Amino acid sequence: MLEEALRADLITVAQESTPPGADENKYCRYHQNRGHTTEDCVTLRDKLETLVQAGHLQRFVQRQRGPSSVRAGGPNGRNNPPRGNHHQRRDRSRSRSPNRTVRGVINTISRGFAGGGSTLAARKRHLRSLHSINRSREAKRTMPAITFSAQDFHALDLDQNDPMVITAMIARYQVGKVLIDQGSSTNILYWKTFKRMEISEDAIMPFNEQIVGFAGERVDTRGYVDLRTSLGMDRRAREIKVRFLLVEAKTSYNVLLGRPCLNAFGAIVSTPHLTLKYPTDDGEVHTVRADQKMAQECYAAGLRVKPRAVESLHNKSEVAMMELDPRSPLEERVEPLGGV
Repeated sequence: MLEEALRADLITVAQESTPPGADENKYCRYHQNRGHTTEDCVTLRDKLETLVQAGHLQRFVQRQRGPSSVRAGGPNGRNNPPRGNHHQRRDRSRSRSPNRTVRGVINTISRGFAGGGSTLAARKRHLRSLHSINRSREAKRTMPAITFSAQDFHALDLDQNDPMVITAMIARYQVGKVLIDQGSSTNILYWKTFKRMEISEDAIMPFNEQIVGFAGERVDTRGYVDLRTSLGMDRRAREIKVRFLLVEAKTSYNVLLGRPCLNAFGAIVSTPHLTLKYPTDDGEVHTVRADQKMAQECYAAGLRVKPRAVESLHNKSEVAMMELDPRSPLEERVEPLGGV
């Protein structure tokens, strides 16, 4: 299967150096090193399984399944129900059937501090701990009911698909152009924004992993910082400590808040209403509305420059995967506009 996948350019070898003390009698064709065999390579097995689920390498799957996987019934193993009203009703309800055939599986890979940590060993420990959780145990976290209605929409353009962009208080600084990104597994404070906040670099903790966009662009991190953060500008807004990765990248946003921050606040985002709500310590619900004009300005700023070629990632060591900016990775990133 590996040779077939390589010939079809469905997979590329991930060359790694042989670790010290490895068994020299075992060779992995995928990693091109020694210590384990190709057949025992867990990483390769996962990649091949993903390709099979996506509809590739089907001739190997059919060979393994054999004739026993063919359903009994009419000719060619298919059931042939009589044509008529019943068959027509079944066709109309097919879209509602829970047994629809899955054509493939497409997953999003996002890492960082979420999922257990930046290293493979830490993520494996996190996964094992999830499997050991007693499912019958009830969650102790309680939240008030959070709902959205037409009264929550205060934007100018009713027919909108704008991102959720707000203003936040971070380390006692009023920071605009804060993108709320539920697809990101980490929070990002862009380096130029950090420098303008005049926070001592002594507060930076080391984090040496690279982060990679979905198109393969690689960006070094400069560590991380923990900063007191509140969403919106209301003086009654709740304030908690948020961990930010420091990234030097050209973007029209100052800060990106991902799932770790949103979950810490218990925040619920409604993009049709351009509104975010989260429970306060006294049991009330706090509302933060997006700045639609600011969101459109950030989007327009990202379209005013020419695209650049994206450096693809091949034959590199393991890196942390996440989305740096939700716009197309082929678009040139620009510096933040206006004041922090």
